[in-house]
Amino acid sequence: MNSYLARQPILDKKLQVLGYEILFRSGATADSFTGVDADYATVETTIESFYTIGLDTITGRKPAYINFTASLLLANVSTLFPKELLVIEIAENIPPTEEILDICRDLYRAGYTFAMDGFTNKAEYEPFLKIAKIIKIDFLSNTPENIERMLRQSNISGKQLLAMRIESFDMFNKAVNMGFTLFQGYFFSKPVTVTSKRLVPFEMSYINLLKETKDGDNVNYDKLSRIIRHDIALCHKLLRMVNSVYYGFVHKVTNVKLALVILGINEIRKWIYFLSIMDLGSGKPNELVRMSMIRGFFMESLGEIAVRQYSKDTLFMLGIFSLIDILLEQPMKTALQDLQLTPEVHVALVSNEGELYEFLQLIINIESGNWDEADRLAAVFRVNMRQITEHYLKAIKVCDEILK
Repeated sequence: MNSYLARQPILDKKLQVLGYEILFRSGATADSFTGVDADYATVETTIESFYTIGLDTITGRKPAYINFTASLLLANVSTLFPKELLVIEIAENIPPTEEILDICRDLYRAGYTFAMDGFTNKAEYEPFLKIAKIIKIDFLSNTPENIERMLRQSNISGKQLLAMRIESFDMFNKAVNMGFTLFQGYFFSKPVTVTSKRLVPFEMSYINLLKETKDGDNVNYDKLSRIIRHDIALCHKLLRMVNSVYYGFVHKVTNVKLALVILGINEIRKWIYFLSIMDLGSGKPNELVRMSMIRGFFMESLGEIAVRQYSKDTLFMLGIFSLIDILLEQPMKTALQDLQLTPEVHVALVSNEGELYEFLQLIINIESGNWDEADRLAAVFRVNMRQITEHYLKAIKVCDEILK
């Protein structure tokens, strides 16, 4: 069974991630599975992923928002998930039968959290509203006037309001003013204003390191060591990184040059990339840094199985720098001007053209749950959907290990 699985962040007003909605879709078609069988086919692949990698890895021990169908509620599938890490989403197309309501009430009494998904204030769904802690309202499908009317007419006192499909900071601010405290959508990963934010001296250390490593294996380790030793923060981060569980060296490394030699040029570049992204992301939503790193690791591993081959370094750079314009608050062309990127990566990020741009669009469509376009791109690169999900989840795990 082939499947896609992705996650979308749920943020608070301070743009801190409080949970993730888990998006999944079975690779099965309507001709192959119908009714309850389709539900089971989808959830089976999801549960397999959760138990193979772990729900705590996918969401970083934050709650997972999962949309449940009537069939899955009747099958009591929700009890397979820990109540501390699950938010059961109920859409308004689920019939409020006594059997389903009894199951939901039992789960509610057992400590499970419910969210009304795509809430429209229909009277027949009042029983669900009584047990729901979170109310999700779609800001693309409703006008602000319609949303305000629903809020006035609904019995939602004490409920958390979640604004979904927020596509811009203007929509975010409107939702905040309406009383919403949770937000879903990639508004935080889009440019708001174009400024001329300058690279401070600490950030210039990364630029110098990138310039020193641009010539492949012809690297001067003494010169690299001097740059790092002159920046206390960089020195500390290098030694902490090389001695982390991620690299798994038996003996502790305390010498900067030795650490660089052990890592080798490719890992040095990668280390520079993701440390620069973390520092450039200071003051920005943490999820931007996570998204950048996950994209980098996903692209790198995707290159191992895609029919069209690029170096791992090229694909990693493509992913990890795909949001640098947002981090620096600059047009992409300006943000990239001091970085030693290949022409192919530059064209993909600046002009949104070329084969590498299609590689990048694959992960972007997975993040957004645009499965039809993800299908098309997967076919272009002859990548199996199950492989895509496995590599995506692996990228999340590696990212979280490094950020720890």
